[in-house]
Amino acid sequence: MKYFELEPEKNTFSEVVADLTHRCNMKCKNCYIPNRDVPDMDVDKLIECISKFPKKITMRLIGAEPTMRRDLPEIIERVKKTGHRAILLTNGLRLSNLQYAQSLKDAGLRHCYISLNGVDNDDWYEEIDELRCSTKKIMALENMHKVGLMIDVGCILVKGCNDDAPARMINLMNQKKISNCVIRFKNIGNIGRHMEQQNWTGEELIDNIAQQLDISSEYIRSWKEKVDGKTSEYDSFYFPMKQNQRPRRGRWIKIANWNNGDKPLLGSTRRGRITEDFQVAPFFEHVVMNEGGY
Repeated sequence: MKYFELEPEKNTFSEVVADLTHRCNMKCKNCYIPNRDVPDMDVDKLIECISKFPKKITMRLIGAEPTMRRDLPEIIERVKKTGHRAILLTNGLRLSNLQYAQSLKDAGLRHCYISLNGVDNDDWYEEIDELRCSTKKIMALENMHKVGLMIDVGCILVKGCNDDAPARMINLMNQKKISNCVIRFKNIGNIGRHMEQQNWTGEELIDNIAQQLDISSEYIRSWKEKVDGKTSEYDSFYFPMKQNQRPRRGRWIKIANWNNGDKPLLGSTRRGRITEDFQVAPFFEHVVMNEGGY
């Protein structure tokens, strides 16, 4: 494993993760930072760090659960003032409150990623995330749509549990009249805390999703993801539900194979992570080096 750290002025990553807090209001069985005994990130130092980046990038504001921070709207506003694009990654529980969702939009948030591992099924949520929370999750999805946020949803497919999630996810989006979104499916990654059970292979993942979405596996495989014009270093596929769709028009699906051996997804040239001393390191290498925390 090749590990390195960059000074902010020399950052080369187009996406950078900031773990704003290690606190969380859930106890999901799959979590890349299960260590909760870590102080919240110093926001002044974060802003100082990212203000030195040589070019504008996408800031992924994440946690554990970033909405545990009462100053999240202020953080979003300050990140926006640096000129960087902010994306919030959340379990969505607090966004079930419409006023709170609106406060994030008013602060400058335009893009939000919500995890929906159980889609609309409480039994699935209880098995994967140890909380029966489908009502709040769906309310959060509705509120994101109401306030006008760009919507990404993520779902970990757990073999023998939520196998039918792709079809149910499309049905949910139809019910809520959400026609423009990105839906992301992945298998279990061997990183941080994760479920120890038989996992989908990358090929099985594609075939299962293709069958449920009534499209061909060959169509999916023809959409090997490209990043900055180059084929992704990951086993991932990003494709429109209908051909000839423009990006961010209609529904797009991303499939990512995280079942890549003992330590998956190493070697990314795209995604970095703010370190404890406010340098920038490759994301997955830093997670592995710190065993779920720092």
